Amino acid sequence: MRKLANSISTIEKLNRAFLSALREKEYCDVTITELSERAEINRTTFYLFYGSKDELFRDLCSALVDQWFQRFFDLNITRWNHIENVEAEKELFRQLLGWIRQWASALKRVFHVRTDTFDGFTLLTAGIEQKMKAQSVFRTDDEMKRMRYALFIKIYSVGLISILKWWLEEGEDFEENAVHTMIERLRFKGYYSILDNEQD
Repeated sequence: MRKLANSISTIEKLNRAFLSALREKEYCDVTITELSERAEINRTTFYLFYGSKDELFRDLCSALVDQWFQRFFDLNITRWNHIENVEAEKELFRQLLGWIRQWASALKRVFHVRTDTFDGFTLLTAGIEQKMKAQSVFRTDDEMKRMRYALFIKIYSVGLISILKWWLEEGEDFEENAVHTMIERLRFKGYYSILDNEQD
């Protein structure tokens, strides 16, 4: 059990180290030696967990998606219409955007990472899509509704990351409530259009 705890701790340290490094410099300028030093481990330990910086970056993107879901998607979809949960969700969203502001310079760089095999924007989008599919409460026997829901998840994931990218790069003067409204419109309009039989 201690080995598992130590492993989780090391992975968390490396993720924090990478995000911290990206606050200050571009992806291509961050080295494994620097990441190891920031995480207070040696290079040998780094290679016990990851074969390359690219592998760690993929893990970091997964961790960022987890942060989103931990802070925002822990409310049950069936209770969104209750006012107390709407207010709770707004508060969670405010906290999330506060966290995004705190790491803004690093997250901007994450969005723009490009390698021969992946890019940061796509990794984050795919992560959100996978999480939404895994946590979905959408159930129907209607094949068309299932297909529309799968498309909605894909479009929502791209839209969500696009809004956050835009907000960080161009729209930081927008208040949290305005960004929340943009994302809620994207989410609810898409979701309820799938449930409404009269809409195509």
